[in-house]
Amino acid sequence: MSIKDKVAIVGMGCSKFGERWDCGLSDLIIEASCEAFEDAHVKPEDIQAVFFGEGNQPNGGTGATPVADTLKMSGIPMMRNENFCASGHAALIQAALAIASGEYDVVMAVGAEKLKDTGYGGLDVGRGWNPVFETRRTGPGSFAMIASRYFAKYGISPEEGKALLAKIAVKNHHNGTFAPKAHFHKELTVEDVLKAPIIAYPLGLFDCCGNSDGSACAILTRADIAEKYTDRPIYIKGYGMAVDSTLSQSRPGFDWTSH
Repeated sequence: MSIKDKVAIVGMGCSKFGERWDCGLSDLIIEASCEAFEDAHVKPEDIQAVFFGEGNQPNGGTGATPVADTLKMSGIPMMRNENFCASGHAALIQAALAIASGEYDVVMAVGAEKLKDTGYGGLDVGRGWNPVFETRRTGPGSFAMIASRYFAKYGISPEEGKALLAKIAVKNHHNGTFAPKAHFHKELTVEDVLKAPIIAYPLGLFDCCGNSDGSACAILTRADIAEKYTDRPIYIKGYGMAVDSTLSQSRPGFDWTSH
């Protein structure tokens, strides 16, 4: 059965993103969650379940306790997932399904990361995603292989390809200037991008995403009671997610021209 229009987001909040040396994971969770609570006109004690997404948990085995300890919440179900860059997305899906199932009326989805404290920016350099086949593979390295193969397959010279990619970075940085809580607020030109240091050829510094500390939170409820909390509910129409082999070369028909 579809969850279309059965679940509504009634409150949202997010922290300032960037190199947040001034705070810890708990501070980020507080920034995002308190803003969401205020937006939805709820209190922590109104939340019936919490779904926490965190891709990098340096302490290991702490589950969703960073949320419980930080927000002084206890006695309710709290679940933590790790799903690479989609961990926060997965938390939102879990929260939506929990509401759609009829199990809860009001839940919270929160994602938080403190990547700068790891010392390697979340890239996990040296370990890779498979202990045998993926030693020292990184995100930029993986996407660089895809870009190179794409250029070769479709007859695009490296110069042309890098210029096309540069326009994406210019667009993204331009959009960031409109978001007060974004990590970067600096406009770039195509020339700036092309002159930047190479990280993994053909990808340069500005072709790669910034490694940020940050958090975001959503309060969800049943669609039929959403207007109790806000006059601007956002009704969820659906969601998408797919998982494949961590070894790209193991995927049937994979030719290194897509993610």
